[in-house]
Amino acid sequence: MSSDLASIKAEVEALSAKLNSLKVEGADTDAVSASVQQLVDASKNLTGNYMHGPAPPVVNNLYKRNRIRIKEALAGASYIGQTITVAGWARTTRNANKGQLLFIELNDGSTGASLQCVLDSEKTEGFAECKGSGGTGASFQLKGTLIESQGEGQAVEMQVTSGTLLGAVYGGNPEGTEVGGMLYPIPKKNNTLEYMRDQAHMRPRTRVHAAAMRIRHSMAFATHNFF
Repeated sequence: MSSDLASIKAEVEALSAKLNSLKVEGADTDAVSASVQQLVDASKNLTGNYMHGPAPPVVNNLYKRNRIRIKEALAGASYIGQTITVAGWARTTRNANKGQLLFIELNDGSTGASLQCVLDSEKTEGFAECKGSGGTGASFQLKGTLIESQGEGQAVEMQVTSGTLLGAVYGGNPEGTEVGGMLYPIPKKNNTLEYMRDQAHMRPRTRVHAAAMRIRHSMAFATHNFF
């Protein structure tokens, strides 16, 4: 069979016409079955054999993620010792060593756990900008080396070499014009469900509601797969 697309299309059309003719004439079953098989074979050629086989993988040429998800950083031992880029929102921030170190607990929604990122005033580009972010709720893009954690509570942490503040928290005054976390609606302490009803737009950033939505997603996905 010719590989030329126009020829294959013409052959498919001719076989379709032949099959219709056989049906009109009331041809025997064997003749109709043979014509159907010829049409199926020609259609496979036309569609690149995808009709009765797995579709080819989709290659996305429009979007490329220039970072890795925190879920992948926490689970992938292959990233240890490599320079990676992550981005997300700060669940907590704290200063140490008389303000020379900044610890950011970063989460991007890909998992319930967070990645501890360590910024050093002498080694991290953009340290001052990140330190003046306003704390909890600020968003960052951080680049650095993933290493085995030197402290307790996490297996890995990130030594940041470059930090970019994407969005500061303007909760320093009631007018919302001053950077600060004093009036940020989700403080570090645990918040009750009753309190979060008044902060509905912020609920996905809390651990309880994020976990509930992940459970809901898993149940819905399992239901769709079953049926």
